[in-house]
Amino acid sequence: MNKPPPAPDRPRRPRSVTRALAYPYDVPDRSFVIHAGDVRPVARDADLGDLSGRTPVIACGSNQSPSALSWKFAMPEDGAVPVVRVRLNDFDSVYSAHFAGYGSIPATLHPAPGTTVTLFVNWLTDTQLTRMHMTETGRGNYVYGELADLRMEAEFGPAVTRAGAYIGARGALAIDGRPVPLAEIPATGRGHPALRQRDLIERLLSLHALADTVEAFIQRNIDDEDERARRQEMLRARALPFDYPAFRPMA
Repeated sequence: MNKPPPAPDRPRRPRSVTRALAYPYDVPDRSFVIHAGDVRPVARDADLGDLSGRTPVIACGSNQSPSALSWKFAMPEDGAVPVVRVRLNDFDSVYSAHFAGYGSIPATLHPAPGTTVTLFVNWLTDTQLTRMHMTETGRGNYVYGELADLRMEAEFGPAVTRAGAYIGARGALAIDGRPVPLAEIPATGRGHPALRQRDLIERLLSLHALADTVEAFIQRNIDDEDERARRQEMLRARALPFDYPAFRPMA
């Protein structure tokens, strides 16, 4: 009996200080469709293709980025992913209370009454959603669930009042008791100062009286899993829980 050919290897996600500091990467200013690394801008609803049977999933960090999505859905057989720019009311993209294996502090969605944040929605097939779960929930850093009663305006496609989202399992990172928005993510009505990755890590080094440089701190996050876990507990001690009654955890 002939054996089936082995599945092709997926590209490995690079780990470097440069990559960590670049988070959330190349967030575009318009909707797009990505397929095996090929990015096509969306000019009308028809460019999205058939969205029936797909799940809308809010992207608040690097899942808005074509380069990040191209690592996750690199193979032609992964299919096309429509990615729609949206304006979401009463939420913001803030830093999560954990370190990613590639060294940076990633984003999570967090309630923010009065704030309107510009994000993206990935429209995923069941197979694509399973693949996304593998990349987001495998280390226990995020919980996937459904958000209801959303007030969202989409650039293209149907109105969305319910959507999936990956929520930081350890809560939102807090400085002085307040969440910290990502400066690269546009929003109006923010009540707290937004920071870039480098600025945030500099604040943490100062707050915890650590003598590391930003680059050395990130490199150790990448190289030393035990130290990364210890530092995560440092963030978790002051984290803010996700409090939104219309959230239903699913995975």
